[in-house]
Amino acid sequence: MTLLRLVYFSENRLGGDDVARQQQMDGILAASIANNRRAGITGAMIHDSRWIVQVLEGRPQDVMSACLRIRDDPRHRDMVVADTIDTEERRFPYWWMASAAIEPDMADLVRRHSERDTLDPRGMSGRDLIALTEAVVSAYTDRTTPRPSLRAEADAEADAEADA
Repeated sequence: MTLLRLVYFSENRLGGDDVARQQQMDGILAASIANNRRAGITGAMIHDSRWIVQVLEGRPQDVMSACLRIRDDPRHRDMVVADTIDTEERRFPYWWMASAAIEPDMADLVRRHSERDTLDPRGMSGRDLIALTEAVVSAYTDRTTPRPSLRAEADAEADAEADA
């Protein structure tokens, strides 16, 4: 079955400090997961204090419907569809919606996919935005998910404390 992969960027209009913006992004993520699960859409979203980049993939009609719904969301503005790609394979098959913040120490990672230290999607191709999204989600997941060996060590320590 032919799928559609769509990548867009928009200007972030979330207010407040970093904590408030992250709480709002958590709400967006929860709604995205619920909506995408119903529609069979997968994808990923990255963001910083100024920009949001999102990749959606699924049946063309479902992706376009989601894109139109997202376009009207007042929490961002000036949405630009950077690319649409017909594909047979998903890049984010295990995520109804992955989400990751671009942290200040990710400048090298951002620079590998653009010519800047900070995210500015206006000068990036759709393919570069997709690659950056994958890289940021992967880096963020590596940071926030304990490696199996660390998890085993932590479980062993917890067991030892429980036995003591």
